[in-house]
Amino acid sequence: MPRSELPASRLSVIPEYCDGAYIEPVFPPLQKGELETLPMHAEAQQLHYWLQDRADLSGSVEITRGNQSLIANAATYHQAEQTVTVDNGVTLRQPGMLVVGDSAIFMIDTGAASVTDSQFVLQPNELRGTAHVLDRSGEGDIKVSRGSFTRCEPGNNEWRLTSSTLNIANGSKFATATNAVLRVHDVPIFYTPYIRFPVTDERMSGWLFPDVAVGDTNGTDIAVPYYLNLAPNYDATITPRYISERGADLEGEFRFLSPYGKGILGGAFLSKDDQYDGKYSRTDFQSLGLPGPFDPADRWLYTAKQQGTYGAFRTDVNVTKVSDFDYFRDLGSNLSASSQVQLQQYAAATYTHDGLSTRLWVQDFQRLDVAVAEPYRRLPEFDVDYRSQLLGPMSWSVASSWASFERATGQFTGIQQMNGDRLDVEPRVRVPFDWTPGFVHLMGGYRYTQYNLDNVPVGIEEEPDRKIWLASVDSGLFFERESALFGGGIQTLEPRLFYLYQQYRNQNNLPQFDVSELSFTFDQLFRDNRFAGIDRIGDANQLTAAVTTRWLNADTGMERFRASLGQIYYFEDRRVTLDGDITADDLHKNSAFAGQIGATISSALAFYTTATWDPNDGQLNEIGSTLQYRADNRHIINLSYRRRDDIQPLLKQTDSSFYWSIFRQYALIGRFDYDLEEHRTIEALGGLEYSDCCLQIRIVGRKFLSTPGSTVTPDAQSDEGIFIQVVFKGLASLGGRIDAMMHSGIPGYVAEEF
Repeated sequence: MPRSELPASRLSVIPEYCDGAYIEPVFPPLQKGELETLPMHAEAQQLHYWLQDRADLSGSVEITRGNQSLIANAATYHQAEQTVTVDNGVTLRQPGMLVVGDSAIFMIDTGAASVTDSQFVLQPNELRGTAHVLDRSGEGDIKVSRGSFTRCEPGNNEWRLTSSTLNIANGSKFATATNAVLRVHDVPIFYTPYIRFPVTDERMSGWLFPDVAVGDTNGTDIAVPYYLNLAPNYDATITPRYISERGADLEGEFRFLSPYGKGILGGAFLSKDDQYDGKYSRTDFQSLGLPGPFDPADRWLYTAKQQGTYGAFRTDVNVTKVSDFDYFRDLGSNLSASSQVQLQQYAAATYTHDGLSTRLWVQDFQRLDVAVAEPYRRLPEFDVDYRSQLLGPMSWSVASSWASFERATGQFTGIQQMNGDRLDVEPRVRVPFDWTPGFVHLMGGYRYTQYNLDNVPVGIEEEPDRKIWLASVDSGLFFERESALFGGGIQTLEPRLFYLYQQYRNQNNLPQFDVSELSFTFDQLFRDNRFAGIDRIGDANQLTAAVTTRWLNADTGMERFRASLGQIYYFEDRRVTLDGDITADDLHKNSAFAGQIGATISSALAFYTTATWDPNDGQLNEIGSTLQYRADNRHIINLSYRRRDDIQPLLKQTDSSFYWSIFRQYALIGRFDYDLEEHRTIEALGGLEYSDCCLQIRIVGRKFLSTPGSTVTPDAQSDEGIFIQVVFKGLASLGGRIDAMMHSGIPGYVAEEF
């Protein structure tokens, strides 16, 4: 049925690029086995009947039995054989199938039929085709001899599969074809002596279309996945891969689902990479003139992810590891792992009940950058938190943890060479007072940390401890008024004061197992520690003053606009630092101003920006802005800018991306990420997409920086490539890497099932 004639309920669920949809007539419902008990009815303009022999029907012939019907200009009923034959045009219809052919034989007792030179439609499968002979058995099985089929809408023959035979078993999830040729606009592009493909939305085992790429570094890269539908709750994909310049690779992924959780196991192995020796590429090895023969190295990856719930228990596993720094840059992966500067190996089990929360976990990291020191491993850490009410609004809590940290320390000196255990206990008392016009929250606490250290330098304690008292007062007021801005509604004014006191303790000789300094943002104005981690607790005697204003829709409460600005006033200099050195910033009497602005301009358009400005040196330390327009999944525009002047080298970058339907069936794809400081393109992506209800074609060009993990090449180099993706609806796809590029490069884009 054309798009213009579809009911609104059906129109709302089909993509904009589809010209229409199949609508089946309403058939009378029948119980299983009921059809065979029903009589046959025949209507015609004329009928000639020979007793005990046959009946000839002519003129608007219609023969029905239950929900099956035969329509023809003329037909003959053979009494002895219990068949109906048609020679000059016939239409057969039943639930799920419509067949129009030149001639047919219809078996009355069983409902079997054979139609020659026919066209057919299987509506539930959105599959249509032609057949020299189409046979339907009494059980509902369909066999097509010397035929073709497609999932394209009528009048559209962008692709079709021709075959010697096509078999669709009644109720089966897939069909099989022999001597099959895939044709695009009648041009043969692929042949297989045997193929299985789905005729429902359910999964099936079989070969998927290959993924092919061609590049300067890897040469021809061909991956041919085989999917294994092992059970309704678990499956696997095995992918042999051949890279002409490197060798043979094998990837595998196993997915499982249970009432208690879900998970993924995966891995890849490339034996003796011809372009990599474990540290250097062949090009770098030769350009440096290194001694000895170039010895190709094995490359590998493994990944495991799991999330589960067992009553009050939860488990979480996320492990990814690769053989070398350059694995993702050289080989990429079709697995769930993604390219990162740091890979995490993490496993945790938690238990939560009432106010009690416990967690036992281990953590390790693999750095993919040789310039950064190896981080510590947690082997393991055990956390216990408890919260409970006291009198009235007063509540208390205690957070405690014990952890063991370890790493190879031969390359380090001083406190960096220490390993050891850490015990931390933090009891706190809170008294919140909340009223309609405002709030006052009081907090007092005590932080106790005990270490048991190894590899301790001379002059440093092996079992140091740290005791720190802290207290805070958080208060705010809410004012509101009617406002005509942003379409009318309510404007709020929300001043807030936050006072924090935290004792100073000299921590220069304590280890740095998991500590780092946080970037200064608006949210950090209200934190009780300016460091991330436990190994450094910042001393504080300070007052934060901030104000927020919001515009709200009076009817729905939707926030249209928000603006916040705040600053910290220091009553004492800060003496706790990561490296023990006090800088001029630690002696200032006030912090930088931190602000943020967010606006929901419409249901599709949103804007967000953050900034910090330091009045002590008149410097804009950081600014980040993002504008996103997303009307739907085919109309997305992102514009962003980020600048940081408080780090070296300076950071100035713009990032823009879009996915935009320019016509009903065409869309533009693009991303441009540019480094304004280094005057270079980080990533440029541009392409065109064509989609209709049976075919999708994407052509994308990409240029991106490629930085090796080794230090042989100090400057990043650009890699370029052209990618093509073709999806034949309901059959297979060729070139699945574009989806991954779009998902990571265009915020807001969600890959569609096609």
